[in-house]
Order: sequence, then C-alpha cells, then structure tokens
Amino acid sequence: MNIMKLARIILLLSIIMVLFASISCLSGPAPTESAPPAPQEEAKPVVVEVEPVPEVFNPASISQEKYEIAKADVKALISDLNRIIRARNYEEWVKHLADSYFAVISSEPFLEERTEELFRRDQIVATNMGRNPRLVEKKVLRTARDYFTHVVVPARSNDWVDDIDFISDNRVKAYTLDSRGNRLVLYDLEIIDNKWKIIS
Repeated sequence: MNIMKLARIILLLSIIMVLFASISCLSGPAPTESAPPAPQEEAKPVVVEVEPVPEVFNPASISQEKYEIAKADVKALISDLNRIIRARNYEEWVKHLADSYFAVISSEPFLEERTEELFRRDQIVATNMGRNPRLVEKKVLRTARDYFTHVVVPARSNDWVDDIDFISDNRVKAYTLDSRGNRLVLYDLEIIDNKWKIIS
C-alpha cells in the first residue's frame, strides 16, 4: 500500500469521526425517563375555633309565678338573716354565704377598705354627736368575723325586701326602697345547692 492510499484512508476515517461527533452533538443527550412528580401533601383544612356566644338572659322569660315564689323565698331569707344578725350569730350567718363571697370578705384588701370606711363613718357619727372626730378609735378589721361584728351587725339587722330582679334563672338582686322611693340593693343572691346564698 502506498503512502497516498494510507493518507486517504486516514483522512476518510478522520472525516467520519468528525461527522459522527457532530451528529451526536446535534441530537442532544439521549432522552431519559422523567421521574413521576413527587406526590404533594394534601392541604389540611385550617380549623378556627370559635368561642360559643353566651346566651343573653331575658328577664321576660321568668314567669309571674316564678317571680312571686322567688320574692317570697328571698323575703323569708332576709327575715331569717335579720334574726341571725341581731343574735350576733356569726356561724349561722356564714352558712348563708357563698364560698366565693366568704373568700372575698376574708381577703386583706377587702378588710382594709372596710376598715377605712368604718373609721370615716365613726368620725362622722362622732361629729354629729358633738364629739371630736380625732379622738375616734380606729377599729381594724382583720377577719370575716370582725367584719360581721363591726359592720354587718350594726347595719344589717333590720333589712326588708321591697322588690327583686332576676339576673339569671337562678340569681336575683334584692332591693329595698328608701324614703324617696329609690331602690337600694340589699343583696346579690344565687341558688347554690338548692339554697339562696349571698354572693355579694
């Protein structure tokens, strides 16, 4: 084989290789199987908690019969309380209080406020009687019993009920009328364990 033939063969092989390389580049990479899309998590519904709207009490829902029975019961209760207070019977008085109210009247802030009110009241009484209010001794209330002895006994032994208002199905405010016909709140009462109890 002469050199010329060999050179042609090499040239031809080179051209074929270049053509093959060009064709491969033009066709691009061989297609690959695309992976299936990853399953998306289902969107969970957003739960919004809505607080229930409390029912508004309608006083008109109380029948006349229920009103009259409650008023009679409350009058009997106040009459009983008058007797207990006049007898200075602290233990019996406490039985007519709701636990929550007893906790209030036993608290330090409440007793401090009542101490100041009692002191001012005693000073006014002294002034009205022609005595020097500066000489009035301050009675410090330290317990619910002190409150009963120095505040309740002098002021609450002759209460009477002229009217009641239902605040809910089992709660009433008891009123007395003053000399001008104004309604004054005597007690806030609620039925607890089937008995009327003082809640404020």
